[in-house]
Amino acid sequence: MRLFILFIADILMASQTIGTNEHIAFSILLLLIIILIVINRRPVKNRNQKLIYTQNKNLAKLNLVFFQNKVENGDIIKRLGLFFKVLHAKAAQNNNSIIFNYSPRQARYFSANFKAITNITHNLICFVNKSVSNSSILLSIKPTKTKDEYQISIKTSANINSNEIQTALDDNNKNINYKYLHIASNYANLIGSKIEFSSKPNSSIFSFNITMHKLNNPLNIKSVIQKNALIAYESQTEFFTLVAELSVYGISTQPNPSWESVKNHIMDMLYKPDFLFIQAKIVKNLPYSEINLIKEWQKIKKFKIITISDNSNYDKIASSLGDATLHQPYTADELFEIIKYPPPTPSPNA
Repeated sequence: MRLFILFIADILMASQTIGTNEHIAFSILLLLIIILIVINRRPVKNRNQKLIYTQNKNLAKLNLVFFQNKVENGDIIKRLGLFFKVLHAKAAQNNNSIIFNYSPRQARYFSANFKAITNITHNLICFVNKSVSNSSILLSIKPTKTKDEYQISIKTSANINSNEIQTALDDNNKNINYKYLHIASNYANLIGSKIEFSSKPNSSIFSFNITMHKLNNPLNIKSVIQKNALIAYESQTEFFTLVAELSVYGISTQPNPSWESVKNHIMDMLYKPDFLFIQAKIVKNLPYSEINLIKEWQKIKKFKIITISDNSNYDKIASSLGDATLHQPYTADELFEIIKYPPPTPSPNA
């Protein structure tokens, strides 16, 4: 600042030794410099913008349009699905599995602030994923009793016990480890919502309510296929989520998700499955004899094998067995694309 004052003084002294035209030119230049300084020093009016800008230099690149309470029309499934490939890779960091639960029978086209909604959801999931390991993280959307109001919840099968979480949500905690909560909380405030947190010995839940105006009615999905499916899955959360999705399309499943139970049904000549859904984690631990058994019985019963990869750690294993792969989190659209086609006919030389 002192150098700037000396610079101005030099200009003023110089103006005394030159003509009127030059003096006017110097005056205009001086005025422009002062205006530029005032503009650059102008405080950020929007506190949310200033806070997020200063928390992390990488966040400064965020488009400021995100901070406008802008309502637009869109498909909630596709909007959230844009993040799913990223979440599939992130889940591998702590060997978690992220599951998406949204019934195909619910409406999906809404008028809402999708940018804020997706950013709140994504940042909350990123925080939970960093806080737990070897766990299931369930993302679900359900209507509340209030018209046009929905609750988005992120529930984990592990306990997140931290006294700093609430202070981070209240914007009083500047710890960099809680930056995801800072960002999510600011987006929630932007749309007039608030993130709630609760924790129990075997679970933790983040939730927030949003307003979405329906643009279409829920789909009247008919049971397009009356078929049977076997599901081998270690996680009860993922098992029952898949069972509920398949039932919408008329696919019956067996109640026991253990591999031993599924194997017995595969070898039972009185039972003919059309689909076998098997967790890649289970495939990884099976001996070659068991894998060969699956392939042999597939030739006999002609069922379709779908392997499910919990995160990118299991992608290679998932692609080594089966006719199709589902990557968690997946949408009902991806599931339907797999089950609507008939099982392929195994090659006689396979």
